[in-house]
Amino acid sequence: MLHIIYQSPLELATLQRIAINDSVLFMENSLFRLLKSSRNTSELETMSTLHSLFVLDEEIEIRGIDPSELVTGIKVINYQEFVTLTLNHSLILTWN
Repeated sequence: MLHIIYQSPLELATLQRIAINDSVLFMENSLFRLLKSSRNTSELETMSTLHSLFVLDEEIEIRGIDPSELVTGIKVINYQEFVTLTLNHSLILTWN
């Protein structure tokens, strides 16, 4: 399953509902919770070992976030890769 998360603040309860091997794409202001300085850093680093975690390059650029500021394990992708993610997952769940 592909989870697309827009939530800000990012709720740990949401992250706990994601099954092992699911993919997660963080969008909009949820990106601010992916910074190494955020309160969810350890949970996100653990998640990255069990899930594929993604952000769009344009989303972080718009918000002035450098990829090096993101929690370890978050992959920066472009729109073509986003399209591929949606094609590779028959189920998509959006968290607002």
